[in-house]
Amino acid sequence: VTREFMGRAREGSRNREAYKEEMYEGSLAGGVLVLVEALTDNPRRTAPKVRHLFKEGGGALGAAGSAAWAFQRRGLLRVQGISSDNEALIEAALEAGAQDVEEDSAAHLEADDGPCAAVFCEPNELAAVRATLSARGFEASEAAILFVPSTTAEPAAGLREAAESALLALEEMEDVEGIWHNLAP
Repeated sequence: VTREFMGRAREGSRNREAYKEEMYEGSLAGGVLVLVEALTDNPRRTAPKVRHLFKEGGGALGAAGSAAWAFQRRGLLRVQGISSDNEALIEAALEAGAQDVEEDSAAHLEADDGPCAAVFCEPNELAAVRATLSARGFEASEAAILFVPSTTAEPAAGLREAAESALLALEEMEDVEGIWHNLAP
């Protein structure tokens, strides 16, 4: 190994950006609770931006646990192309350890493969449930870990607009990977 190669390797490792996962919690106008998952190379840049957007949305960035208490972490598998009363999917999912199977009307509108189902499970069971469903002929089009709110907030019109505006601005941030909130649809 030449000195030139070693020098380039050392320089490359110095320049390599180290990304860190951050979870921000807080509230917006009207009591809307929000979790923001970010992947950032500079938390000192990201945190003030998130804090500012929470403040613009009529709320505040909170400490760890200030909003997480209102959310349940769940695994989600979306299965497309099923019949609307597919007992075989429900049976396979429940045998695999799933907690719930629901019709997924939002995914159905986007899909060309017919009705869709949302299969919910514990996050640590996601891979096992997906493998079992696949073995039974049900392929998941999407797999994700979500934070599902236990309650919803329904702020007045003016407060709702402020909260929606802040949520949109948070979604547009480069470092933000996911946003979960309890704003009623």
